[in-house]
Amino acid sequence: MSATLVTDVSVTSRPITESPLTERRWVRRGELLEAARRVFERDGYHAATVSSIVQLAGLSQGAFYLYFVDKKAVFAALQEEMATLLRRRIYWATRDESDPARRLTAGLTAYFEFYDEYRNWMRRLTFEGLGIDETFEARQVQLYETLAGGFAPTLGELGVRAPAVSAAALIGMASQVAYWKHYQSQGGPPMTATTLAQACASLFLHGAASIPISSPPEGDTNA
Repeated sequence: MSATLVTDVSVTSRPITESPLTERRWVRRGELLEAARRVFERDGYHAATVSSIVQLAGLSQGAFYLYFVDKKAVFAALQEEMATLLRRRIYWATRDESDPARRLTAGLTAYFEFYDEYRNWMRRLTFEGLGIDETFEARQVQLYETLAGGFAPTLGELGVRAPAVSAAALIGMASQVAYWKHYQSQGGPPMTATTLAQACASLFLHGAASIPISSPPEGDTNA
């Protein structure tokens, strides 16, 4: 099997045996995507400009247009890249876990860790990106359906009678809880991604009364 190159800013896999020019262009595209994400997070979609993106990337506008036709195109590419990154993180977090309860918690932990790391992107995507046109919302629906499909077999192993609809509800709950943690929660002890995952899994499988009340790890400031 050929080797692959995978990075957080450009998560598509491809052979590393391609020509050096293609390699450089691949890295350049990743640099543009990283700069675009930071500009969209800072300025929002509507206020962001191609000039701001290339300035942050240290490239020319001509270089930008080698990869993307406009601002909308780079936002769409970034949405796809981030969705792929999230799916891969959940996959690698759960693939070797045989116990379904621990697998559920591991998958949710990966989701909350991703949200912690890219919280500003997730917020901009939700409140601005999905309203650009119907294709952006369609991609997000597809992502949620894929995530739900990934969790459904685990829920089935745990005895959930309607795993498909339950998995969809689980993803919706995780998304709302992640947003609540970063943008709505007032006071209270900080909660780590693992703590949130354990609480959500317990709530989903056993009800609200089952959520354990525990102090955060000493020195943890991940709020």
